[in-house]
Parts: sequence; structure tokens; C-alpha cells
Amino acid sequence: MRRSTEWMISATYITSVLFGVTSLCYVETTGEVYTKPLVTIYSALANIGMLVLVPHFLRFDYYSPSLPVQINTLIFLLKAVSSIITVFINWTKRGVFVKTLNELSTARLKFMRRWPLSEKIKQKYETTLRRKLLLGFIAMVGLMLSSIEYVQRELKLRSFHMIVAALIMFSIVNVVMLNYFVCMSNLNVILWAINEELEKIIQTTHQLWNLRIIGQIGPGTLITECCKLSDDLDELAATQHQLNLLRNRIYRMYDIQTACVLVMVYLNNVLTFYMSFPTQQKSKILDEYSNWSMAVMPFMMMLYYIDLALFIKEMTNFEVSGKATGKLLRERQLFYPALDMRLEESFKNFSLQLAKFPVEMKLVGLFKFDRSMAFSIFGSTISNAIVLIQYDYKNNSDE
Repeated sequence: MRRSTEWMISATYITSVLFGVTSLCYVETTGEVYTKPLVTIYSALANIGMLVLVPHFLRFDYYSPSLPVQINTLIFLLKAVSSIITVFINWTKRGVFVKTLNELSTARLKFMRRWPLSEKIKQKYETTLRRKLLLGFIAMVGLMLSSIEYVQRELKLRSFHMIVAALIMFSIVNVVMLNYFVCMSNLNVILWAINEELEKIIQTTHQLWNLRIIGQIGPGTLITECCKLSDDLDELAATQHQLNLLRNRIYRMYDIQTACVLVMVYLNNVLTFYMSFPTQQKSKILDEYSNWSMAVMPFMMMLYYIDLALFIKEMTNFEVSGKATGKLLRERQLFYPALDMRLEESFKNFSLQLAKFPVEMKLVGLFKFDRSMAFSIFGSTISNAIVLIQYDYKNNSDE
């Protein structure tokens, strides 16, 4: 891994500590997570300081006649609620975080000692991390800067320190999602490697079959090689099952914040589509902000959506990779002949495991989230925005 990538990961951790998102420490070489009194005290003080801002939420104009202002207020309120939920979860489930992250680190190191990652997977993993972390930081900082005027106007804050604290509070959910992304990336890279090793095993079984047909290996050698492949396959299946369990626990650690983010994305899509049309309310709102904010905001929103696309892709990659594993096992049963009873039993058990414990993402344990749902969200927001635009034009014509 390149040094700049390691710096990005370190920057994510340092930002998480500074914002009070995490009170944990970690070892860079092994990924082991542990607690430290000094970091714990700082995180507690940062969280207390953040809660001081809660009374200021009463200053939002909840009864504004402008629909875009109401939607934007709701988005910022959801950001604040997500931040408070994050504080609550971090302290009530601190032990679960430590246990889950350490088990993930142990499983990753154990797998990599047994099957070192190929250069292709290393490159894919590093590219995924670099692209998301870089865009995530740029988008977060850009949105913080472009929100300064909004915070000053709506929360009526004049103190520099209070404005900075409010911007940090509204950005906590972004930092949480960066941590979530890093966790899922470490899961996905192992699953990619499992699929790669499974392909190698299937190719080896095909080669053994051909060697047996032409008589270059005897029954004893064939059985020995099949037993080795069976052991490898059983170990891959056990690792895949462990990853699935860890993934479910990580989902539960972040599912409430993820649900809040999806609601914010939905509202933001409606607002963005609505503001792209020339309406009377849009003109009034634009007149209240500086030219600098209006010039920067479109660029920041573009980065926001690119960052969002990368995040959704990584969240759904685990399910995609799980389906790829099942496809490999099905194709092997269809196109390749049986070699050894023990090896065939290992293939069968792996297939049954995938059927019994399907790889899927559920929000708050209720709603299945995949790429089709993500596209449905965008389609629904467009239709809702059209209704709002028609309503706005009707009111303007009545006036």
C-alpha cells in the first residue's frame, strides 16, 4: 500500500477522534483496536461540547413559507439527530465496536497469512480506498464551507467558535460513513480474495480431471490432491461464513445512521431537482446568499453525488461478491464432472451455506437495500420534485 493511502486512512482516524466520533485507538500494522484513557476523556468532552448546541436547533425557521427552506432545515436537523445518535451508540455499544473490529482484523490477518492477496486485488482495494477517502474529504470540507452562510442565517450564530462547532456537528455523519466505508472495504477485499481462490480450486479440479483422463496421475495422487482442495474449500467456506456474520454485526452498528443518510439523500435529491428549475421561491432564496456560495455550491453538489455513488457501490459490493461466489459454485456443478466424494461434499456444503445464510443488506433489520433500491430512491425523488414544481407554478399563477 502506498504511503499516501496510509496517510488518508490515518487522516480518517484522526478526524474521527477530533470530531468525537470514536474514542478508540488502533495499531496501524495489525488493525487491533483498544481503548486509551486520554482519548476517552477527549471524546467525552467533545461530545458534551456538541450537545451544548442542541438548544440552538430551536432557532430554525420551521414554519417558513418557502418549501426549499423547510426541506433544507429538515436535512440539517437530520444531520444533528444523526450526530446525537452516533454519540449515544458510541458509548452504549463501545464494547461491541471493540470486539467486532478486532475480530474483523484477526480474520483478515489470518486469511492473508494463508492466502496472500494478489496484486490485482491489492490494487483494486487501494484504488477503492483512495478514491472514496479523497473525494469524501473534499466533499465534506466543501459542504462545510458552503454551509457557513446558512448556519449564520438560520441558527443566528455570530461567534466563530460556535459556527465551527455547528459545522463539525453537521459533518459528523459524513465522518461516520467514512469509517463505515473503511470497515466494509476490509470485508469486501477478503471476499474478493475468496472468489479468486475458489476460481483457482475449480480450475485445478478441471486440470486434475484432464490428467486423470489421459492417465498421467493415478488414483492415489488424485485422492490426495482432492483432499487438499477439499480442506482449502472448507476453510474458504468457514471464512466466508465468518465474514457474513461480521458484516451483519457491522450493519447493526451503523444501520440507524445509514437510514438517516438515505432519508437525507432522498430530501437532498428532491431539493436539488426542485432548485434546478426557475421558480419564484428559488429566485428569492438565491438573492439572500452571496455570489461565492452560489458559485461553489454546484461544484460541491457534483462531488457529493460522486462520493455518494462510490459509497453505495461499496455497500452493495458484498452482496454482489456473495452472488458471484454462488454463481461460481453453480457453474462448477453444471459444467465440471465429479472427482472425489469428499471434494464434492465440500462443494455441496459451501452451496448449502450460501443458500441458508444469504448475503443481503437490511436497514434497521427491516428493509433490504441493494442497487435496485438505490435507483428506486432517485426515481421517486424526481417524481416528487415534479409535483412540488407544479404546485409552486400554480401558486405563482394564482398570485
